[in-house]
Amino acid sequence: MAEVKLDIGKEFSRGWNLFKDNMSVLIVAGLIGGLLSIVSCGVLSGAMTAGLLLIVKRLQQGDAVKPQPGDIFKGFDYFLQSFLFFLIFFLCSFVLNVFLRFIPFFGHIAGFVISLFAGAMIMWGILFVVFEKLTAIDALKKLIQGISSGSMIMPLVFGLLASLVGQAGALACFVGVIFTYPLAMCCMVFAYDTVSAASAAVPEGEQKM
Repeated sequence: MAEVKLDIGKEFSRGWNLFKDNMSVLIVAGLIGGLLSIVSCGVLSGAMTAGLLLIVKRLQQGDAVKPQPGDIFKGFDYFLQSFLFFLIFFLCSFVLNVFLRFIPFFGHIAGFVISLFAGAMIMWGILFVVFEKLTAIDALKKLIQGISSGSMIMPLVFGLLASLVGQAGALACFVGVIFTYPLAMCCMVFAYDTVSAASAAVPEGEQKM
């Protein structure tokens, strides 16, 4: 993957415009996905995120048949790989946070940063699983290779900011999440397109990944 320079303001602006123009379908779909994720204790989080991304992509492309909230269930086509990807990062984050709890003050700060970083990694990983049909392991390898080469640094910074936006709704007794999480997904889809276009513009032999 080629080194990518993301215009953060531009990507968020495009994501906001898409969300604003399709707010009703995205909010209802996000509500369905959020409730099922909670009821399933997180087991369906990957599939619901995948389904929401598919809806966002169709809206972005101006699909002749406008997606409906129920289309979020198409995310079950990616249930196994998305679940495995979520599970990998949940376990890693859990182990690290347990360890960091024994470090006063700085441990809590580090734990918060790790949680945000994990959120960014999960967002990009699920994008790779859904739009590139990668397995959870291959998506993880792509992220690691991108970080080591430096090509995924800026995308991960963007993902971290999008993750902050997505979690911001939790401040309003979690009600706001039905607005902020779909918005974050809209922004991530546009950012993914920019990253993919940059990668495709580099000859195969010169790509870092």
